[in-house]
Amino acid sequence: MDKTQEEIYMFLFRVWKIEATSNKIGIIKDKENFLKEIQFLISKIKETIEKSEKKEKVIQRIQEKTLENILYMVKDFYDIRSEKILKLCRSLQKIDELILFPVEQDYYKQLFAAFKGDSKTKKFLLASIENNHSIPNKIIDEKGISHNKIDQINSNSIEIVESNELAIIEENTEIKTNQRVKKNKDIEYILIRFTKNIPALVGKDLKIYGPFQKEDIVHLPTQNASILIEEEAAIKINPES
Repeated sequence: MDKTQEEIYMFLFRVWKIEATSNKIGIIKDKENFLKEIQFLISKIKETIEKSEKKEKVIQRIQEKTLENILYMVKDFYDIRSEKILKLCRSLQKIDELILFPVEQDYYKQLFAAFKGDSKTKKFLLASIENNHSIPNKIIDEKGISHNKIDQINSNSIEIVESNELAIIEENTEIKTNQRVKKNKDIEYILIRFTKNIPALVGKDLKIYGPFQKEDIVHLPTQNASILIEEEAAIKINPES
C-alpha cells in the first residue's frame, strides 16, 4: 500500500479498535469523508488485485487478505456500534444523533421508540392487572400519543448525551486495550527470509508489515508467511539451525 492507503488503513484500525475497547459510542468528526476514504481504499486494493492477476500471484493473494481484513473491521465496527445503540435504547438512555451515521440514526429512533413504548406498555399492563382494570388494546400516554404509532415521535424530543459519555476518535487518538480487544493468542508466528522484494502487507493480526527487500528476515503470522512461502517469495527459517 502507498502512504495514503496506509494512513487510511491505520485510521480505520484505530477507529475499529477504539470502538471495540470502549463502552461509549465513538465520535468520528468527519463521518462522510471517513466512509469515502474506506471506499477509496477498497477500490484501490481491488484494482491492485485485478492487475496482479496477470503478473505476480503472490501480490494478488496478499492484497486479497488485506481486503478481507478491511471488510472484517468495517463490519465489526458497525456491529459493535449497533450493540451499543441497542444497549442504550433498552435502558432508555438517549443519544445525540449527531454522533451517529445516517443509517444508525434511523436504527436508533426506531429502537428507542420501540423500547419506550414497551416500557410504558408493561407499566400500564401491570397497573391494570394489579388494580383489576380492563386490559387496554393500545396505550395512550399523557400527551395523547398512541404507542402503536410511536415511531412518529419527533426526533427533536430526544435529549443529548453528556460529552463525558462520548469517545472522540481523532487521527492521533491513543488506543487503550481492555478485555474486549486482546492480542489473539491463537495467531502463531514463524521466521522467514524473503527471496524477492514484496510490498507492505496486512497480517492476520491486522498489523501492517513491510515493505520488504530481498534477504529481509522477519517474524510474520503463519497464515501470511505460508502464502509467501507457497508463492516462492520467502523461505522458512528454523531458529534452531
